[in-house]
Amino acid sequence: MATPPKSKDRRVQRTHQLLRQAAIDTMNEKGFTAMTIQDITDRANVNRGTFYAHYPDKYALLDELICDQFQALLKKNLPPEPCWNRQTLRLLVKVVLEHFEDEYRQCEPSEVVDPLIERATKDALANLLLTWLRQEQRAGAHFRVPIETIARVVSWSILGAAVHWYQEGIKLSAEQVADDILLIIVEGVARLAPDTKWE
Repeated sequence: MATPPKSKDRRVQRTHQLLRQAAIDTMNEKGFTAMTIQDITDRANVNRGTFYAHYPDKYALLDELICDQFQALLKKNLPPEPCWNRQTLRLLVKVVLEHFEDEYRQCEPSEVVDPLIERATKDALANLLLTWLRQEQRAGAHFRVPIETIARVVSWSILGAAVHWYQEGIKLSAEQVADDILLIIVEGVARLAPDTKWE
């Protein structure tokens, strides 16, 4: 299969970037729900067919924007070679909290947008945690439950706490919430409530 010319690749990338920026600008003005494909294409100065060559709909575009923003936050805030340890987990929790605060502030809360933000973040978070756990496993760590289960449970714990924190009006600082979530993940409920009978 022939490689497309570099000039074509650049045109595709440029159009892709124009559509993304047009969507961001339009969302800031109108909100996601009111934004139409026509709004995006008018602002980007392209036709609707060009939009559909890149995205099936505005939901796919928003999903990509959310994922990219989350990945950029991770890259900016985590160490260059992050791994499964207390310090990195705490940083990760803070990044997720900040991500939710930014995303909900940029996009109006709605039955459509909230699940998109949560799903995009959940997938990226679970994959990242699974990568870290696989590194630990290759280094000789042994886990009593499958690492896929650990990644899923920890990602849902972080995500659920972040959603609750934001939706309840951010009554505690991100620092305090990150410390609380980390303590539960690392120590577990049994150790945090030693008087409770677990039999």
